[in-house]
Amino acid sequence: MAHTPTPRAVDPRTLLVDLNVRTDLRLDADFVASIKTYGVLQPIVAAETDQGLRVRYGHRRTAAAVEAALDTVPVVVIPLTAGDGDAAEIERILTQHAENHHRAGLTVADEAKTAKQLAAFGLSAAQIAKKTHTRREHVEVVLQIGKSDLAAAAADRYDLTLDQAAALAEFDGDVETVKALVAAAKTGQFAHVAQQARDERRRAEQQAPVLARLTEEGVILLEQRPAYSSIDRALGDLRTPDGARIAAEDHAACPGHAAYLCETTTYTDPDGTPIPTDRWGRPDFGDDVDEDEAEARWEAAIAVETWEPVYACSGYAEHGHITDQQWWSRPQGSGKPRADEMSPEAREEARLARRLVIDNNKAWKSARAVRRSWVTTYLMRKTLPEGAGTFIAYALAKDADLLTDSSANDIAADWFGVEKAASYGRSASLVATVENVSDKRAQVLALGQVLAGYEARSSDSAWREDGDHSPTGRYLRFLATLGYTLSEVEEYATGDRTV
Repeated sequence: MAHTPTPRAVDPRTLLVDLNVRTDLRLDADFVASIKTYGVLQPIVAAETDQGLRVRYGHRRTAAAVEAALDTVPVVVIPLTAGDGDAAEIERILTQHAENHHRAGLTVADEAKTAKQLAAFGLSAAQIAKKTHTRREHVEVVLQIGKSDLAAAAADRYDLTLDQAAALAEFDGDVETVKALVAAAKTGQFAHVAQQARDERRRAEQQAPVLARLTEEGVILLEQRPAYSSIDRALGDLRTPDGARIAAEDHAACPGHAAYLCETTTYTDPDGTPIPTDRWGRPDFGDDVDEDEAEARWEAAIAVETWEPVYACSGYAEHGHITDQQWWSRPQGSGKPRADEMSPEAREEARLARRLVIDNNKAWKSARAVRRSWVTTYLMRKTLPEGAGTFIAYALAKDADLLTDSSANDIAADWFGVEKAASYGRSASLVATVENVSDKRAQVLALGQVLAGYEARSSDSAWREDGDHSPTGRYLRFLATLGYTLSEVEEYATGDRTV
């Protein structure tokens, strides 16, 4: 017959309480009051070591007993585990994880610490998931958080979700971005700020080698394409005094030789072979490639974003260049003064206005990524939300032309996880999906296709439109009623408020 150890009465202040997976014991007032009134009802388990009794299970009860000033607590003393040290330590961590998880629950920091400890013993994400009875994807996110002390600490301090803590871990070391993310968590803008930060980091990484080369060549770097009112102009807008065009290689010796970067999209085959395109960005495989092969290559094409320098002249007038308008002696069609006719204040105001347009265009692209991801998840539901039927009916009456857009069909196919049309036309897979669902689910598919029509029509400049009357304004206001959090730039597209 197995012998059950008899609990000892031990002063809780003498117990060693380190090495627990829980970083925040969360001693709420009710728990401490209960311990003070009734004492510790479930014995604490401790191992006898050379340093004293070390708590194995019951850290929270021990801390509460100390807080409640109890003289003694019941402690079951077990021998120190012998044998394989690593195996015993892994077992201890897993047991503590299970005990704490099924009681007050572990914080994000607690989970990160547990996974980090187990990984240190060589356990893979899959093994940790199996032993802790959690999903592998969950463990992988927790492991990412565990690599960042900042993310784990911030998660508890600011009550962040697991996904938010993982985003902070992405930007560990980027103090300003981390501050912005923490602030955004309080306003509901976290997903938008995180996406903007990711996009900005991606752009910076893509631009870095090009900017380094231009700097090494001594080229003046411009933040953006110069406006027509600027003292800087792209070479394509300039001529020599005798009317000749100015080539970049001929302009390299000019003291005002400058450049700004322009984002372009090129395409390659899966093996990296560039796919030629015409001036409109359409595939141009030449006469030697038959139509079927061309279509197959274009369908498998991989889009590659690149940044290329566009050369310009900084202070073109003082360097002896003239504009196309000056050459043709045409009046300014916009009625705006030339840069050399503007005051420094007016030039600065024009520069800031142009900067605002560029920044908001970037913010709109980031918001689009967040918005499409949110809609994809939302459309997994089985029934229409309240108000959706009215929205669909109004869309068909007011904006039915949106549904004929082939790009809208592609977006809907993406949202529902089916194949797009091979080239032009409608997705056959989307049609098959509609044919094999319940009537209520089919209504959700109808909503998704209507939303995709609006999404396809929402251009980068939609934030500049009158949102009270634009299709994009109707679309975003409806998403907000479903629970989607609009970004700041999206809010401009929902009403007549301007920047």
